[in-house]
Amino acid sequence: MKIAFTICSNNYLAQAKILGDSLLMTNPDYKFYIGLCDEFSEEIDYTFFKDFEIIRLSEIGLSYFKEITEKYDIIELNTCIKPSYFKYLISKNDNLSTIIYFDPDIKIFNLLDSIEKELETNDILLTPHILHPIGVDQLFPSENLFLNYGIYNLGFIALNAKNNNSIDLLNWWEDKTMKMGYNRVCEGLFVDQLWINLVPIFFDKVKVMKEYGFNVAPWNLHERNEIKKINNQYYMKDKSKLVFFHFSAYDFKNTKLLSKHYNRYLQINLTQEVFEIYSQYHQSLIKNNIENLSKVKCFLIKKPKINKGEKFKYFILNLFETIQNTFKK
Repeated sequence: MKIAFTICSNNYLAQAKILGDSLLMTNPDYKFYIGLCDEFSEEIDYTFFKDFEIIRLSEIGLSYFKEITEKYDIIELNTCIKPSYFKYLISKNDNLSTIIYFDPDIKIFNLLDSIEKELETNDILLTPHILHPIGVDQLFPSENLFLNYGIYNLGFIALNAKNNNSIDLLNWWEDKTMKMGYNRVCEGLFVDQLWINLVPIFFDKVKVMKEYGFNVAPWNLHERNEIKKINNQYYMKDKSKLVFFHFSAYDFKNTKLLSKHYNRYLQINLTQEVFEIYSQYHQSLIKNNIENLSKVKCFLIKKPKINKGEKFKYFILNLFETIQNTFKK
């Protein structure tokens, strides 16, 4: 049995629908789950997602449920529960071999058989943000960005569900995300992602996937911009097929930008195929009612979003509290 899943709140269901549809179209032997970091909303017709199984966070029996919904913002909450959903799905499926997590803003373009093949000899598969060095300049992303936010992109992680090595990883990772899954880069914390820097050291049978076609995204378009279409298949510069594309930070209201966070790709010549891929993705978002779904508020979020000024204030207060506690000891 093979499973792929994503996690999102109601406001990202348009993206999750693209992911699920593209997965089942290219890999019909997979079962796809949406981990809903939310409650069901009367504003949404969930029969639109009838080909998938939706599992609400409140259904998986998480002992930290009350704590994390009170202390985390929407990004922290959606990311901290990733290892918990892995554990839940593994526990509910005895014959499970391959289990893959994809961020909801990913689209699958090809068979996942190369991932399955790697999991025959490895337990944990990761994809790095970039594969080659970047010179020092004023463009984004730069190498130091990945030192702050993580060498590996956790929009993807695949596990061999049969091996205890994977369970050991999940238990260790979940302990970190439940207790320290904050977005506080200045403290060495970035949600679930930064911890994974340690995985190749702490755990065995870890494989870093280095083919260009895995996890193509705006942060690596400067090295993966030469996408060509041959017989309705997209091919990368290293001759590998495009397996999945990560449309991170894409704003459907501003189609002139491929990403609102990065500008390095603006300095290179992107192939027409790249723009075709984005155009098709945009059309699918509109078809999936992103205009309305993106406005649905998350029922679980109690902690308000903090602006930059408030984040600095929070950091100072947290530092002061830490110093006080140190002296109390």
